[in-house]
Amino acid sequence: MDPIEITKDLPEAVIIAKVAAASLPFTGNVKRMLGPAADEVAEMWRDQLRVYRYGRQVQLLEKFDRIVNEAGFTPQAVPPKILFPLLEGASFEEDEGLHDMWSALLANASSPDHADKVRPGFIAILKQMSPAEVKALKLIANITDEASHCRAVELHSNGQLVRTHPIRTYCLEKRFDPLPGDNAISNYRRLHISLQILAAAGLIEVGDGNATLMPLGDSFLCVCCPPRR
Repeated sequence: MDPIEITKDLPEAVIIAKVAAASLPFTGNVKRMLGPAADEVAEMWRDQLRVYRYGRQVQLLEKFDRIVNEAGFTPQAVPPKILFPLLEGASFEEDEGLHDMWSALLANASSPDHADKVRPGFIAILKQMSPAEVKALKLIANITDEASHCRAVELHSNGQLVRTHPIRTYCLEKRFDPLPGDNAISNYRRLHISLQILAAAGLIEVGDGNATLMPLGDSFLCVCCPPRR
């Protein structure tokens, strides 16, 4: 079967099996109940997990191909130290927004103009991120003085917009849209937990009611966005 067709028709059961296979709750009682079939059942679940991961990797390569064509460059070989951890990380990613970031990271890693900007450490950072952290980081990077009346300045550095002054966290709170069912308190907590996680990763600095995009955060965002012509 065409691997692209596999990715289009992945059943919901495979996604559920991914979670089940990750835990494999084969206690003594379960093993005794399954008897000689225990190993076969475990392998069946692992096979379903492999199909899911394979599908996500194929989708990654489809996105990569589209990004490269739109950017108009000839990709070069990606070093194994970056390529294989990147493929593995993308294979477990369910969120499409984060999966798009993996695709952009791969495209930048293959770009003659941007490959040197993709560090192995960025893969570890992206693996640990949730949509909430990505949203908070992009808010900090993109809020402007005109839109928010916050203490923020953007300057050109190597062709990129870099924030040099803090953003007031209350400005972020106003723009951090709640999830369905969230109240104001739970949304506030979700934002501030995300800010703490981003600060622990060195992407931002938090203090005195402010959040500041650090050079690491700016570089990370740049390579997780599709390269341009």
